[in-house]
Amino acid sequence: MKSMLSILGTAALATLATPALAQSNASVDVTGTAEAFCTLPTNWQFASSTNNVSSSQFSGNTWTIPSSLFVNSSGVGINSSAEVAIRVRGQGACNTSHSITLQSTNGGLTHAASVGNTPPPGFEFHRRMAYNANWRDTSWGIFNWTPTTAGASTTYDHGVRPAPGLRDFDVRMELYRDPTTAPMLAGAYNDNLIITISVP
Repeated sequence: MKSMLSILGTAALATLATPALAQSNASVDVTGTAEAFCTLPTNWQFASSTNNVSSSQFSGNTWTIPSSLFVNSSGVGINSSAEVAIRVRGQGACNTSHSITLQSTNGGLTHAASVGNTPPPGFEFHRRMAYNANWRDTSWGIFNWTPTTAGASTTYDHGVRPAPGLRDFDVRMELYRDPTTAPMLAGAYNDNLIITISVP
């Protein structure tokens, strides 16, 4: 600091004895770019549930619905307005606008041997599902989507909203227990929910 003051003082004295010099200014811009990215959770954890759905029914990436919540003792699909749902959660990150797409492989819970086929006469082979996929504590995502056909999909466009940042991402799955007119075909029922997040 003392050295700088000494130099400035000398320069000030020198200007008294010499004519003023013209000044020249130049500027250099410094720029950088942050790449856009979004990530979904690699691990899902049980977060909440309704109506006799427990954390023990979720493992890895699979929700196993007990038959007691699916069909009655006669094999007929349970008719109830009581929600049967589970929410799983994991941490994701996104630094830009993006889109979220859900795709249902079977269009709901469908008998494994009946995908793309029709069931034997007098039997049911499908139960409807509703799906949510959203950034936690926001309205940014897909809510109450009920696929009706195999391979059906829907997309949410984040638009110009602020980036979610580092935030939990929720997936909620609900089994609709609509009335059925016939017993369910015996065997395994499944659907595969594919969650895709993409940036422009």
